[in-house]
Amino acid sequence: MYHSCGHERYGHCTIKYRNMKNIALILLLAITVQANAQLYKSNEGNVSFFSKAPLEDIDANSKNIVSAINTATNEIAFSVGINSFLFKKEKMKQDFEEDYLQSDKYPEATYKGKISGKINWGKDGSYQVTSKGTLTIHGVGKERTDTATVTIKDGRVSLKSSFLVTVADYNIKIPELVFKKIAEVVAVKLEVSYLVFKEEKK
Repeated sequence: MYHSCGHERYGHCTIKYRNMKNIALILLLAITVQANAQLYKSNEGNVSFFSKAPLEDIDANSKNIVSAINTATNEIAFSVGINSFLFKKEKMKQDFEEDYLQSDKYPEATYKGKISGKINWGKDGSYQVTSKGTLTIHGVGKERTDTATVTIKDGRVSLKSSFLVTVADYNIKIPELVFKKIAEVVAVKLEVSYLVFKEEKK
């Protein structure tokens, strides 16, 4: 169950979220036009995180992730709405959104970086790559380097990656009363599939 954003009866919540999700893609689209490159845009995906702590394990996932890859520059961008994560317990979701991530103030987590490694985007295959870029959570951007697997098959691209996020790095403050419920390091997994982006004809 999702928490209300306060505008659902007017449809503003959905429109606002979709607009925010596309901010990271606009820059890539502009670059693509200039470079005459091919752009891949996500058609489905899932991002999840797991926190193992002494008192209680916490895991959540979201399918509302949007991503784009510019094959000319190997630039990649992700964006996921904080409110879109689903938890096993509603109280966990409420605490996550309101107290820890402050989703009203920081509604999205984003990543923008560049893939390193040779990839033949026009040929089927599996590639082990690294990506260096900036992950922004809770309004704090941190540069990082992570590994990923890019798979190309029949014109479709998929990406899988697992990485660790240290809560303190992003100025996420956990109250002492619940500190033992949340690990200092959270394991994140993401899987995204892409199709060639085709601009809609007006």
